[in-house]
Amino acid sequence: MIVFLALLLLALLAVGLYAAQNTGTHDVTLWHAHWTGVADWVPVVIAAGLVTVLFLMYMLYAGARSGMRHGALRRRITTHETTISDLRTQTQRLREENARLKSEARSPQSAPVEADQGAPATEPVGVRQAPAYAPEPSLGERVRSFLSGREPADS
Repeated sequence: MIVFLALLLLALLAVGLYAAQNTGTHDVTLWHAHWTGVADWVPVVIAAGLVTVLFLMYMLYAGARSGMRHGALRRRITTHETTISDLRTQTQRLREENARLKSEARSPQSAPVEADQGAPATEPVGVRQAPAYAPEPSLGERVRSFLSGREPADS
């Protein structure tokens, strides 16, 4: 934008120098209009003025568009920063809860021991047992069970 403005000022300076140097007159015809005794610098100034107005309109449009994009990005960034802050808070809460559950699992429970019946003691709250390992049926077993019309044995 600043480069456009600097070039525009240089062009206007050149037009001003041209107008000062050329003081003669001539006839101008444009479509069906005809003017006599027009100074040599007037058509140049009109053309330069038109280009100046177009450049200024473009600069205003580009500035407004850039401002709207910048504002939209700023709103997006603010929204994302809020989301990140909420996720950090939730992560911290989950870490604290995880640490609490781990400490409860490690500390001895006051569960009653039933030595007479031989039943196992109850598991602490929040601790899960891993499922027993059950190998998946091989490709051959799956094909044979499909062709025989029965489902593969699930363990």
